Order: sequence, then C-alpha cells, then structure tokens
Amino acid sequence: MPTKKKSMTKVKSVKKSVKKSVKKSVKKSVKKSVKKKAAKKAAKTKRAQQPTITSLSIDTPKREVLPVHKAYEIALKLLNKKAYAKANDRLAKIVTTFPEETEVLARVHTFLKVCEKQLESRDEKMSSPEDVFNQGVFFHNSGQYERALENYERALKLSKDTQDHIYYAMAATELSMGDANTALTHLEQAIQMNHENRYFAQNDPDFQLLASDSKLQELIQPE
Repeated sequence: MPTKKKSMTKVKSVKKSVKKSVKKSVKKSVKKSVKKKAAKKAAKTKRAQQPTITSLSIDTPKREVLPVHKAYEIALKLLNKKAYAKANDRLAKIVTTFPEETEVLARVHTFLKVCEKQLESRDEKMSSPEDVFNQGVFFHNSGQYERALENYERALKLSKDTQDHIYYAMAATELSMGDANTALTHLEQAIQMNHENRYFAQNDPDFQLLASDSKLQELIQPE
C-alpha cells in the first residue's frame, strides 16, 4: 500500500507540473500575440501620420516659388524699408502682369493705397524742385499721368535754374494722355532751351506715337 500512495503522489506532482507548464506557455503565447498586435497597430499609426507623397504634390509647384509670390515678396521688402515709390512701382506691375491672381491682388491693392498715402504726404513735404520732378517721373512711369503733370508744374514754380528737362517730361506725359498739341508746344520749349533735347526725342519711345507727324519731325530733325 505505501508504494501505491507514493505512486499517486508522483502522479499528482507531475500533473501540477504539467498544468504550470501549460499555463506559462499559454501566458507567453498570449503576451507575444498582444505585443505583435500592438506593434502592428503602432506601425500603422506611424505610417498614417507621415505625409503621403503623390504625383500631385510633386508636380504642383509650391506657392512661395511662383513668380507672382516672388514679385509680391520683393514689393513687401521695399515697403518695409519705406521705399514707397519703388514698392508702388513693383505693386503696380503685379496688377498688370498677374491679373488672374485675385487672392494676391486683393492684398496688392491694399498696399498700393498705403504707398499712395505715404507718397502724397511726402509730396507735401518736398521742397527741392529736383525731388518734386523725380516724383513726377515716377508717376509718369506708373501711368499716373495727371499726378505727374501736377508734380512737373510744381517743379517749374520751385525751379530757378534750368527747366528744359521739366518741359520735356511734360511733353512726354501730355502725349501719353492724348494731348498732342500741348505736348508739341512743351517739347518745342524744351528744345529751344536746350538743343540736345531734339536728339533725345528722336529715340524716345514716348514720342513714337507722333513719328509721322510733320511738326514733330521739324522739331527733332537736326538743323
């Protein structure tokens, strides 16, 4: 009988050992499975967070490298430096060069008003005839012919020395406005004061509109 009891005890011990081993194996297997699932989930999440590069994102140029944005950035830098005349000129060119860029143009028009106000206040403070004249040239180049003439007339009043360059500029502006008769009168005054102006007028694009006009040819042809 003792032998039988010992045998039963061994069997029970073996069973316990087997159960423990099975439990450990199951736990390990479950842990591994859980870890694998967690790792897969983390990998998917990481991939989802990364931007997907598609053909569209590669082929479409970035906004900041577009010509209109480059021009806009240059104008803003000039504006920040308080170079209002140059900034105004750049902004005006954006309007004429990129008429389809409505989003950018909305901002451009806002800054054009800023430049205009600053230039007006500066106009009032300027007392040098050359400064007033140069401001008029700027207005002419930006297509603001009436304001250009206002500056030229003011420069005439302030100037006590040579005025031929002012009459010459007035003629170019008046011709751009379609007033050919007044333009020719002022051009004649400019040439009478300084004969070199006839040679300038021969190659000046502003006077090409009257290239076939007999009176203009009489003025600009060398004697």
